[in-house]
Amino acid sequence: MTLEEYNQLSYDYEHCSNTHCEKAGQCLRHTAYTMLESGERERYMMLNSKVINGAQPCSFFEPDRKERFAWGISRIYDNVRVADLSDIRQNLIYTFGRTAYYRIKRKERVLTESEQKEIRDIFTDMGYDGSTIEFDSYEEQYPTLMRTYKRV
Repeated sequence: MTLEEYNQLSYDYEHCSNTHCEKAGQCLRHTAYTMLESGERERYMMLNSKVINGAQPCSFFEPDRKERFAWGISRIYDNVRVADLSDIRQNLIYTFGRTAYYRIKRKERVLTESEQKEIRDIFTDMGYDGSTIEFDSYEEQYPTLMRTYKRV
């Protein structure tokens, strides 16, 4: 995590000082704690180390890795037979809901990696190669920092 990314964390983001945790090196909360010295925050939130007993899986654990988010679905229907178009579209609306589907279509809502997989699975279930589905654009970001909706 860069200092710029650290500074984007909300002020109520909980830092973890538990250096004895076996997953401390992989936890974004602990990484945030290690960046306190280089950051310019006057205030920050800390998890109570007395509550964190080292038992795994830790309920506060957050992976220190970026996720690949996708924006837009305007090209996913390019290689679909006309006869299947309505069924695939209805499956997507059923999966995400009508409002979310149209927000995704207008690039107002981001798709997580698991949601991208759901879309690919719908195409695979309909007999298409779901692995070839490409979204309009991608953005790699920490899930904590990702804004799921664009401000329109």
